[in-house]
Amino acid sequence: MDSSTKRKQPPSNGSDGRPVKKSKGGSNGRWQTPHQKAKLEAIKGRGLEVGDMGIWTTCVKGKERQALEEMMDLCEEYGEKLYGIKRQDPAEVKEDEEDDGDIEASIKKEVQEMKPASKPKGSTFEPMRMDLDCLLFIRTKPPVDPVALVQQICKDAKEVTEKSQRRSRFINRFTPITLTAKATEAGVEEVAKNVLAKHFQLADEDEQTDVPKAEAYSYAIRPSFRAHNTLKRDDVIKKVASLIVSRHKVNLTSPDKVILIDIYQIRTNKSRQTFCGMSVVDGDWDSLKRYNLHEIYLSALGPDEKKKRDRIVHREVPLTEELED
Repeated sequence: MDSSTKRKQPPSNGSDGRPVKKSKGGSNGRWQTPHQKAKLEAIKGRGLEVGDMGIWTTCVKGKERQALEEMMDLCEEYGEKLYGIKRQDPAEVKEDEEDDGDIEASIKKEVQEMKPASKPKGSTFEPMRMDLDCLLFIRTKPPVDPVALVQQICKDAKEVTEKSQRRSRFINRFTPITLTAKATEAGVEEVAKNVLAKHFQLADEDEQTDVPKAEAYSYAIRPSFRAHNTLKRDDVIKKVASLIVSRHKVNLTSPDKVILIDIYQIRTNKSRQTFCGMSVVDGDWDSLKRYNLHEIYLSALGPDEKKKRDRIVHREVPLTEELED
């Protein structure tokens, strides 16, 4: 093509007639403060690992950061309430910052303190944001029991009588996880044996010391999958059920215990891995809206709040396989 026919695109001009500079990438051209950058860095940390325990949380799409902050506030509040785990007093943090007259040094100090490496190794609650929309994870450590923690949060939410008492805007469903393993047939069996042994007599054991033989709990198995289609739902259910002795009967309508199984594929250290998490919760799981905090608040606050659901979209990415009623 003759060079004379080539034309350069005219530069885009701003309101003052000057060319507008193009963004070089990053945060969609938006400038971030050191505080915002530190927050994003703080929730990366190490990835999910086999043997972890904690709480999966779904949230409003596009509000993952706000939901994570709400979740951490709840965890720290109930960590102190249930287990006596003292949380840092915000007043102490403010006082430390005021003592430092150098603004630049104060910002650097704040950024450093928010990085995962500066957190105590024994931190009871460690926030993690997944690479999947609407999905968060809070890693917990003893003495915290994720099941007891989530159950108490939901029970308290059920007693809310005024909108001002509502503790979250962006959190949807909690799923406590007692133990995680790789999502393989062997991994599912391994994690199931460890988790179920505290509640049921297992088929390969003549005696179960943790559960008196008279306690013949009925149960239902509720699996959910996200970004995963290797293990099949029916196969997972059959495998877990086969580990439990027959005196524990299946009851899909009003079980004494509900076995929650979550199988997610997530990105860890630039590679994708699939994890299986499991827990056993009490039969009030259904009456507590399957631990959906948003639904509990709507129910507790009455019909006026329920009507607002049509105007305020509380969206989350659906599971690949929905839980059955």
